Amino acid sequence: MEEILDKVDERDNLIGTTTKDEAHKLGYAHRVAAVFVFNDEGKLLVQLRKKDGLLDHSAAGHIDLGEGYDEAARRELKEELGITPPLKKLGIFYADERLPRREDRVVHYFGLYETKVDKLSADTMVLEDSEVVKIIPMTLEEILKSMEEEPFKYTTGFQFTLNFYIKQKNLNISPIVIQ
Repeated sequence: MEEILDKVDERDNLIGTTTKDEAHKLGYAHRVAAVFVFNDEGKLLVQLRKKDGLLDHSAAGHIDLGEGYDEAARRELKEELGITPPLKKLGIFYADERLPRREDRVVHYFGLYETKVDKLSADTMVLEDSEVVKIIPMTLEEILKSMEEEPFKYTTGFQFTLNFYIKQKNLNISPIVIQ
């Protein structure tokens, strides 16, 4: 069954509906919830996606028709990692991912969240086999270095959200140039 999504304008106002495939093909803005999960060592849990072998947010997904950012973030975290820790909302931002060196025509509004899990929670994660190959704990510095060296190993959305995260948290780290 084809995913039906809310279609939004440049200010995240609802303007209609679209399918996921149509939105990605034609560049219609639509919503995504993304979650950064940190372990007790301060490392970000990076997801290796099954469908394309790219590295991505700890958990993320399109927001279903009529669903809110908060609800979608909790749903995606439960579906992909099998955990339900409390979430902190960092913000919502626009990401035009239609870049010259990429074939995608994707325009997202991201709702970005973060959480921390202790060792017990990390050890008891139940990964969604159809979506997640494995989780790789990495420092932000390791991720940024890797993204600069091999940007096409990462989803474009993850690159945008990582830069947003750096700005929101006022980290003394230079954001990456997205290619």
